[in-house]
Amino acid sequence: MTPIRMSAVATAFGLALVAGPAAAQATNVNLGQFDGRWFEVVRSHNDVQKDCSRAQIDFNPTNRADRYGIVVTCTRRADGVVETLRANARVTDTTTNAKFRFSLTGLLSFGGLAGQNYWVWDHAPDYSWAIMGLPNKSDWWIWHRSQSPSEATRTQLIGRARALGFNTGNVVHTGR
Repeated sequence: MTPIRMSAVATAFGLALVAGPAAAQATNVNLGQFDGRWFEVVRSHNDVQKDCSRAQIDFNPTNRADRYGIVVTCTRRADGVVETLRANARVTDTTTNAKFRFSLTGLLSFGGLAGQNYWVWDHAPDYSWAIMGLPNKSDWWIWHRSQSPSEATRTQLIGRARALGFNTGNVVHTGR
């Protein structure tokens, strides 16, 4: 094989590796636009939420810089009981504002030690939707400002999650 052909093959192989799913999370989250009420409309299957049919997330600033109060309201499928979970969020990357550490409040907080990191992987320019997920991409959620976006919107957002490298083979549609 000539050096030019070898170079072309190596370049094509390198491009094939780069052309895989997008791996980067959002780099420009405007927290003022991210604040407010969101509705979970699609998520990956997870044991914690297995019976949750509707989740509403209120994401609101506190009186401390880079700190947020979160209230998650979940309606259970089986009996319609509404459960509320309260958490605190702290921005852990103030350059992008796309990485948070959520900690439960109250007795389950263990002094703030019980927590989980979440990243904003993508969002609409107008903040009508956001894709949240764990850093290792094992669990993810699509949040929307509307509780019931169209099927076309859901399909498009699932496609975006897939392009970001999330496993979309076993999605759970909520908020219908």
